[in-house]
Parts: sequence; C-alpha cells; structure tokens
Amino acid sequence: MILVIMNMPLPEKLLEILDEPSLTDLICNGHLETLADLGSGLEPIPNLVDSEQELTELAIELISLGGRHLDQANPFADVSIPGGLRVHAVLASACSQKTLLSIRAHSQRGFTLIDLEEQGMFSPGQKLVLERIVAGKESFLICGATGSGKTSLLRAMLLECSYERVIAIEDVSELSGQSILSLQTRQPNIEGKGEISLSRLLTEALRMRPDRIAVGEVRGGELMVMLQALNTGHRGAGATIHANSFDDIPSRLNAIATVAGIKQETLSQLVVSAFQWVIYLQSNSGKRRIQTIGSFAVGTNGELEIFRRVA
Repeated sequence: MILVIMNMPLPEKLLEILDEPSLTDLICNGHLETLADLGSGLEPIPNLVDSEQELTELAIELISLGGRHLDQANPFADVSIPGGLRVHAVLASACSQKTLLSIRAHSQRGFTLIDLEEQGMFSPGQKLVLERIVAGKESFLICGATGSGKTSLLRAMLLECSYERVIAIEDVSELSGQSILSLQTRQPNIEGKGEISLSRLLTEALRMRPDRIAVGEVRGGELMVMLQALNTGHRGAGATIHANSFDDIPSRLNAIATVAGIKQETLSQLVVSAFQWVIYLQSNSGKRRIQTIGSFAVGTNGELEIFRRVA
C-alpha cells in the first residue's frame, strides 16, 4: 500500500503498520498514544509521529485526500481514501484537547462469504442461510456494535449479486464491487450550503432503477425513506444499524423512529414488512462472529418484537 500526500510520503511508521495484512483499525489518541488491532483487539504500538503538530498536519492531509476539509470551523471529518482506508479525525479544538485519528483498513478485493466463513465469522449452516437470503432476494438488516463486521458482511452478501444493479448509499464509501454503485453523502461547505444527506441519496437511488439498494448505516431520518421504499416493491435490500445486543435492536429502531416522528405501531408494521431477516454480529477479543439470525414480529400491543431463528 503506497499513499502520497502532496508528493511527500507518509511517515514511515504509518506505512509499515498499514502494510500489515491483519490490520483492521489504527487509532491515535494524541501523538503519545497509538493503538492497533491486528486481529486480537486494540493493543499499544510505537507512536507514529513525534509531536501533536505533526499528528494534526497528518490528519488534515489524510482528510483532504478524501475531498473534505478539517479545520477549527469543521473539527470533525470522515472520509474514504485510496488504499481501502476509512479515516475519521477530530482536530484539537474546543471539542477535544488532542487531535484524534481513527483509521479503518478494508481489504481492497473485498471478502466473500467463503472468506468470512474461513475466518470464523459464521458456521456452514449459517452460511447456507445467508446464501438463501440473497438468492431469495429477501431484505435483511445487519446489526452489531462498532467493529463487529457489519460492513464486511453486508459487502460480502452484496458481492453474491454480481449480475444485479446494486446501489449503495453511505456517509463514507466502503461498499465496493463490480456491480455495486456507491453514492456518498456530502458535508456542507464553509458557507453551510451544499449538504447532501443519506435521505436525499436514498430518494435519488430509487429513481435509478436499482435491482437492490443498500444503506451503509441507518442513523436517522433515512429510516423512514428506506422503510417506505422496501414496502413498495424494492426487494433484496440490505442495511446496517448499530446495536449493543440482539434484544436491543427493537429499542434502537424505536429510538430512531421517535426522533423521525414515526409512531411505534407504524414502525412495527413497516419493519416487519420491510425486513424478512435480522442478523446480529458480535466481536470478542477481535474475533467477529454472527451470534444469531432472527426475524421481526408485531407484538400483541403493536410493539416491535424480535425472535431467534438460527443460532
């Protein structure tokens, strides 16, 4: 992996760690604390730079490679850059005493379901269920905590649809593949104009004759747009959402729906009709694995319920 910033190489220590095949995450909590996940969870490694100023300059340049800006007016940024890297940075400012840099490394070729099975993410029986979900063009929601492998699994399932037109909507482009077209949100400019949200992208994607749609992560108002789309004939969709446990998924969806002004009974009916499957991932000591595969149901009082189907 060779990256160049303004015709100058990156710090040698950074290049060395980025070349590690097992690297999934690299984190700098200021210039004096650096952590890396090489398959066994985050562990300390030698620091990449010698000063806070060098880390600040590195963060600004990495974000600029993704076409976004990082300054005191915009101290947060999240981008995807060449080399299969997703970079999130927080500039030292009123929000943080230190510059914080988080880099997630993705395989440039993209893991298939076979690859993920070999890594132990799921059992042969679970793999058969995943393949049937894709082949039957049934919609699914992938859930889990940060770093549990939600995006990796979503990408692998979409790669099974090699002869279909798949349109992916993301805050930062991470889904890729021969048949996957990625649309990425845009932050407002320094005048506060020009923002393009996930909801807007989802609306546009529905006009592009997709065979399938995918949403990188559902966080807010795009939930309603997606549920409406999946209830009007768009089959085989996939999406991810953050949840700390399998049983927490309904409350997580309810929390988003409440902010969006969706009533509980309405949400329950829409979710059950939209998603035939829900897949929950967990990560222990750096090992990512499907804990369970289930489905949604409407409770006796109209509440959204979830139940396990495949362990």
